[in-house]
Amino acid sequence: MSEQGGDMKPDSNDRMMGLEGPDGVQPGRPGGQLRPEAPADAQPWGRQARRGRYLVAPRPLGLPGSKAPPIEASALLTLLEEDPEVEPVAHVWPSRSRGLGAFAEARPACPPVVVVLMSEGRARALAANPQVIVEIDQPLSYTPTQVFGSLGMTATGADPALAIPLSEPRRLGVLVKGSDGEMLPGAHVWAIGTGATTHAVASRDGRAELALAADTPATLKALYVRPASGYWPLHLENPCLTIDGEEVTVELRALADTFEGFPDRPATSWGVQAMRLHQIPPTYRGHGIKIALLDSGADITHPDLKDTVRTGYDFTRLGGEDSTGHGTWCAGIIAAADNRIGITGIAAEAEVHALKLFPGGHVSDLLEAVDYCITHRIDIAQVNLAYPAPSQLAAWKLLDAHAAGIAIVAPAGDTAGPLTHPAALPHVLAVGALTHVAHPADRPHTFLQPRWAGLCPAPFTAAGPGVDLAAPGVAAITTAAGGGYTTAGGSAIAAAHATGLAALLLAHHDQLRTQAMRRTPVRTSQLYNLLRTACQLVPGADPACTGAGIADAPTALGMATAWQYGRSAEQRGIAASFPQS
Repeated sequence: MSEQGGDMKPDSNDRMMGLEGPDGVQPGRPGGQLRPEAPADAQPWGRQARRGRYLVAPRPLGLPGSKAPPIEASALLTLLEEDPEVEPVAHVWPSRSRGLGAFAEARPACPPVVVVLMSEGRARALAANPQVIVEIDQPLSYTPTQVFGSLGMTATGADPALAIPLSEPRRLGVLVKGSDGEMLPGAHVWAIGTGATTHAVASRDGRAELALAADTPATLKALYVRPASGYWPLHLENPCLTIDGEEVTVELRALADTFEGFPDRPATSWGVQAMRLHQIPPTYRGHGIKIALLDSGADITHPDLKDTVRTGYDFTRLGGEDSTGHGTWCAGIIAAADNRIGITGIAAEAEVHALKLFPGGHVSDLLEAVDYCITHRIDIAQVNLAYPAPSQLAAWKLLDAHAAGIAIVAPAGDTAGPLTHPAALPHVLAVGALTHVAHPADRPHTFLQPRWAGLCPAPFTAAGPGVDLAAPGVAAITTAAGGGYTTAGGSAIAAAHATGLAALLLAHHDQLRTQAMRRTPVRTSQLYNLLRTACQLVPGADPACTGAGIADAPTALGMATAWQYGRSAEQRGIAASFPQS
């Protein structure tokens, strides 16, 4: 949650935002020319036929630096439809501008938005109009990178221009099996080399075939294997694969080797112990709380989720299944059913709405999903998807959600650098990820040994003044898409822990119970304050990564006992939650 305000000034170097134009225009009509001449550089080499997705909206009245009279949304839509260089494909009208609710609710901060296809030159010309806002309809992802380098933004990630490809790719075969002797089809295998990263999925016999385009097996820096379910992932640093063409066998440890009798005998994740959620009375559930999970959907056939994920919507229109498993991971941590097998969610019995935004979603879909949250009276919305550059329209839409009394929780990001959007926005609770030194060095994400004992920031977690708090975000046991259980990590997993605790507070805290307090911005702000003030600082950790620290559940719920995390018994319990090498 950034301390800065939600308004962002236009930037001549950032094509995301509309640019200020001349004043002196007629009320209700676009200023200047509707179709001004495009600049000479509007269609640079290689882009003559390209059209992109853009968001176009009327500039709200009263913004700083704007003297132009506003244009009506309906008039703007008509003009866009009449423009031969613009193709409107969708529009997002504020939910509170429809029906009788428009008379009872405050004026929404986010104006109506039209999604259009047009060239970059036409977008720049339209953005010069002082009555409209023009933004790129950015794609949503989990850890977005800035890729618009030609327009002032720095591209990040591996540069293929520096790779030296082999005349013929080297083949690497990997056989993935479990400690119980089972072959593991569907396991993902990544080979991280000096020149590129290669990925393959194990076939039905457990074999994955990788074609190394810029590396030999000997030059690989790491091998990472993630099973579909039932086993711990494996991260091998400097695997030293010196023989070309020889198949490598990788053995993954079964979860049942760590948790005796699992999944028939339920397991408690280390994150639950670290937040002392296991010390809360078992009668504390999430009954009556509505949680929206803006992610990749969720597996509604999973035994732990079939009665929890009550409804949802596919905003990508590409198919409702959870094709990544990420949404299913978070749904299990938040609200997996207490059915005496597998795991139990932090806020079991809460009502989860799975809103699919990935893969294929854009900021326009995020705007629609937030409107869904407003119209369905959602209590908590966890936004796991991010976008590369600031969006004023997204900031306004999330401000509308805050005004409707919705708590917005977002992962700080897995960038090992700055916070992602929307985590950096005001009115959003940004959550960083923690790991624990009991997690062995051959497991994913935690191969960097921290300097202090106990909890520490995960190496991948984002840092900045906008981080509000931190939660466990590595090696969490949770539900897997397709059935069964798996381990998961990332700041979204940490955010799911915070969302679950927030749901318990809304259901049971005397000052927040939905039966006693209406959904208002005051309730949301009070929820954030209770979570932050219940945090314990992480010893030796940079507050830029952990914010106020890790939330202590009994303290947050007003049933505080002595902080026990540092006591030896608690330490032993957490260490027992990890596989031992």
